[in-house]
Amino acid sequence: MTGPSAVLAALDGSHVLAVPRGTDLLPLARAWFPSALWAREPVSAAQAAAARPMTGARFRGIAVAPVRTAGALSLDGSVEVVGPYPVDAAEARALTLPPQDSDLYALPASPVPGATLPPDLVTGWATAVARRTAGGILPAARDRTVVPDPASAVDLTLWSAVPLSTADVLPLVRPALAGSRLTPPAPGGAGEGFALTATYEYDGTLQLGCSRSRDVPVVLSTLDWREHGPWAYRVTWQPHDPHELDQAHPSPLHVIARQRVTPSIARVVATLWRAAGGTVVDAGGFVVPHEELDARARAR
Repeated sequence: MTGPSAVLAALDGSHVLAVPRGTDLLPLARAWFPSALWAREPVSAAQAAAARPMTGARFRGIAVAPVRTAGALSLDGSVEVVGPYPVDAAEARALTLPPQDSDLYALPASPVPGATLPPDLVTGWATAVARRTAGGILPAARDRTVVPDPASAVDLTLWSAVPLSTADVLPLVRPALAGSRLTPPAPGGAGEGFALTATYEYDGTLQLGCSRSRDVPVVLSTLDWREHGPWAYRVTWQPHDPHELDQAHPSPLHVIARQRVTPSIARVVATLWRAAGGTVVDAGGFVVPHEELDARARAR
């Protein structure tokens, strides 16, 4: 390791995205930018050592340290994310980032000439990635650290090719949505779909909405068409004070309510997935694998 000061010097003038060591950034990039690719593959020290020819000075007792090369992940052909730059948990803590072995990536802090991606979209993606991976962000000004709470993204959507009827859905989800009531489609709508709403005294409102939608998340374009469909089964949470959803440090009561509703949301979506198939996408636009969905459903 080179130390936090040396790492920051290499990333001077850039926003810095920190993710847990070994995180595969490419699928996370393609979830928002389907054409993302490695314009330059990163080379680890071990790979550099393995590729070094076994001739010359090494055999005269002179050890030459292998050189790590940072990669360049192109989001759209012009905007690049450069890294990884590895730091250990102690170095991450010194940078006021989550104290874990991490990979750091540099993001442009100003508009890239000729780029079509708005800077806000790139920083929005980085924030979503930090939340998804329990990572963090150092803005270019280095005046603060942004560490989004991974537990704050509780809403889930199942995208399926199978349209389940109300009669199909009710007996499946009511064990997890006790006291839920059927809501008819909104006046003037297409007439397709329905909603189930359950309101709780302390925990707010959970709603399952089913509708056919043309507005699908970008990540679905990276999957085989047989793995999803136009039917969206959205399970969302509305706390008693919606403003707390945007707070970096919500009240303890909000956190307790969120902990109670999160498993219910996962159970509803897991039940629907077993009945209809499809792909689950979280509030950040990333695919949620079945193992994670089951873990959320078992959480206490």
